[in-house]
Amino acid sequence: MEPRGAALRTGLFVIGAIIVLVGLVFLLSGNMFRPGAVYESYFRESVQGLDVGSAVKFRGVTIGKVSEIGLVAADYPPPDPKNLNEKVYHQVVVQYRIDPRKLGRDADILEAIQHGLRVQVAPQGITGLAYLELSFVNPQNNPPQSVPWTPHHLVIPSVPSTLTEVQDAVQGFLNNMRHVKLGRTIDTLTSMIDTVNRELTTGSAHEALANVNGLLVELKHQVRQADLPATTRSMRTLADGTQTREILQQLETTSAALAKASAAMPALIAQSEATIRHANEATAMVERQMLPILQSLKQASANLEDLSDTLKRNPAAALRGREPPRETP
Repeated sequence: MEPRGAALRTGLFVIGAIIVLVGLVFLLSGNMFRPGAVYESYFRESVQGLDVGSAVKFRGVTIGKVSEIGLVAADYPPPDPKNLNEKVYHQVVVQYRIDPRKLGRDADILEAIQHGLRVQVAPQGITGLAYLELSFVNPQNNPPQSVPWTPHHLVIPSVPSTLTEVQDAVQGFLNNMRHVKLGRTIDTLTSMIDTVNRELTTGSAHEALANVNGLLVELKHQVRQADLPATTRSMRTLADGTQTREILQQLETTSAALAKASAAMPALIAQSEATIRHANEATAMVERQMLPILQSLKQASANLEDLSDTLKRNPAAALRGREPPRETP
């Protein structure tokens, strides 16, 4: 009887230990005992640094944790395998649980989404880790994404991370710089400056200014030598005359040309500044490369000068290699 009782007690102990172990596993790593609702978001960018258990924060306050990370093509496979080539199936799906006790009793996620609640991947310092950051943005500039499947949980739309936006901006700037033709820009700027200079020195603008100056001199002369009625009649005659109309037409044409040239100047100045900046960088690089060469040339010049002085004092040193001993008097 004793062996059977000992075996029974051992079996019950093992079964109890297994039950306790399973309970601990569920308590420590399971989601059924965790409070909160599950949400999911879709990301077009890489989620490098984000892992199961990463924090979900709202303005720096932790309100939940990431529960699952996967690919849309695996979690929501399309009915037709040919549709896997669409970009919407190349996204990453992230599921996370948010504790409603930290948001307040009256928190309405659907209403918050309509007012611009979005989620993005944010880096956690320089450790390479990341977390999910909830924030409010302009809903018109970041509308929710429509998907061809039925989500398992409520979807909070995502927005690109700050690093992705910076990378896209830099890439766009580099792509635009590849299409900039510096030679044509410089030629256009030079031509524009020559045109403005020619208009102000010998062109229609110079002629219009000269005519205006002559008109003012004549008006001044009339005011000095005639009485006011005569001056008034002269001014009316000048104002209604053909010469005045021609001057006004020339001024209008010149003003239009100068306005057109002024409108084109900001873009040309910006392109010129970019060209000068690139030229300065190239000049600095050439100076850094030429400095060792100049130092070597300086040393070689000093050596040649020493050799020249030695040959002047003792020409035979070039053949014998030594200066003869000095004779004592």
